Amino acid sequence: MTIRSAAVLGAGTMGAQIAAHLANAGIPVTLLDLTRDTAADLLKRASALKPDPFFTKDAISRITLGGFDSAEDFKRIAGADWIVEAVVERLDVKQSLLARVDEVRKADAIVSSNTSGIPVASIAEGRSESFRKHWLGTHFFNPPRYLKLLEIIPTADTDPAVVSTMRAFADQRLGKGVVIAKDTPNFIANRIAMFTVMRCLEALERGYTIEDIDAITGPAIGRPKSATFRTLDITGIDLLLQVSRNLQERLGNEAARWLTPPAIINTLVERGWFGEKAGKVSIARNRARTRAAAPRSSRWIPRR
Repeated sequence: MTIRSAAVLGAGTMGAQIAAHLANAGIPVTLLDLTRDTAADLLKRASALKPDPFFTKDAISRITLGGFDSAEDFKRIAGADWIVEAVVERLDVKQSLLARVDEVRKADAIVSSNTSGIPVASIAEGRSESFRKHWLGTHFFNPPRYLKLLEIIPTADTDPAVVSTMRAFADQRLGKGVVIAKDTPNFIANRIAMFTVMRCLEALERGYTIEDIDAITGPAIGRPKSATFRTLDITGIDLLLQVSRNLQERLGNEAARWLTPPAIINTLVERGWFGEKAGKVSIARNRARTRAAAPRSSRWIPRR
């Protein structure tokens, strides 16, 4: 089993950057979204991100664009050795799309999901035996070019040879540090990260500043210089809320006690202020506007 070509389904924040990193590694990639024009617009937006998702500008030439609405475009994935699903975090959407994949994929093609927490086995329910043998989770972190961790999540049906192939490819071609995770809610990293982020948000409400918290939770403890709040800006406030809700639903009342975000997170998401990926206000870079959006009684952004 060798990965020489790939297809990425979904050109959003993660999908476009996963495609970019595959192109960086010399892998020809088919990148699909709702329409070819949508895929082109989203790839253009990803190309403008800082830090740059591409090693060199010519790497983008390895990406071929297409749309889910075109049968001709969709059939291109039939030649891919690895198909990565990176669409919206909704089980019904993923299952519907993968039913189409099951019809056109070649027999030995590996298929994976970049879901950040939906049970991997549940996404493949109803798929063929061959599909399920070649199915697993591949959870990248944002931005994929720069963050080393990759969680690989096999299911009970995944062929061990598929896991070995993906692990070796991710290590040797993509430069990833691979962790094999169990198919449990939000796997490993997000469960740890969510607990930590919620404690930081509690500290913010108690009067610590963004600068205080980021000074403590960045390089000083061996973490990236983006620390807590710049990381939230990059990954998206909407994802924070999504992961929090997913864990609460799947882990029950005890999780709700530790993983419920402050009300302002809901307000930011309702306004579409997700952070950098939406081109909207972020916590770390636009403190004044964020303060103005908060209820007057909130201590979300403490005044000095």
